[in-house]
Amino acid sequence: MEWVEGIDPDEPGVRRVPWSNVGENPPEVRAHIARKEAIRERKANRREVHPQRKPPPEDEGLLVEPSERYPFSLDATLLGGVQMQIDRLRIFRTGLQFDLSATAVHDGGGLLGDRLNLTHRLRPPARHRIYLGLVLPTGKVVSNKKSFAWDAPEDDDATTPWLHGGRSYSRPTETGATYFLSPLPEPGPITFSIAYAELGLNTAASVTIHLEHLLQVEGPRLESSTR
Repeated sequence: MEWVEGIDPDEPGVRRVPWSNVGENPPEVRAHIARKEAIRERKANRREVHPQRKPPPEDEGLLVEPSERYPFSLDATLLGGVQMQIDRLRIFRTGLQFDLSATAVHDGGGLLGDRLNLTHRLRPPARHRIYLGLVLPTGKVVSNKKSFAWDAPEDDDATTPWLHGGRSYSRPTETGATYFLSPLPEPGPITFSIAYAELGLNTAASVTIHLEHLLQVEGPRLESSTR
């Protein structure tokens, strides 16, 4: 069997092959296991990510801040009168910041976030969380299941797309979580999909945003900044 480094086991077309060995492992297998353990330990101890993987401080490099909201097409009764949407978009040179938010028509007598968890973390009192996946123009998929610091690409990797999970907020009729996608994707549609099995949302709901349309008014600024 040939050992190949650097393959993501979750990539399409990659297949796990059961393997066992009698006696001491060959040198290449021992080296492979040692490298895997080193990577696992480094990721487990990682608490911070490269600054370009997070929203820039003081709005540095902010290109445009659209006012549009992008609601998901959901049955009004499915989530008890709650509408979910992508909003508060902020397009930076280094990436895309946005909120995944939910608003309720009626005050339920408590924080909406006690019932809906839109973050990438499991946190009390919610024992569940939403799934958020983004299909990028290249066809690559990123999701909030890999939004922890230990899931981030290495600091010298500026091209692998990654979704950073940031702050969250909750009020009686609104809750949400902020995410940051980096680097800024190439022109083309981005499809945002959500699923929340615990709330009956078993079939993913999606909405597509075309960043190039939002950036058209910024064309001259973008062009001049690259000269």
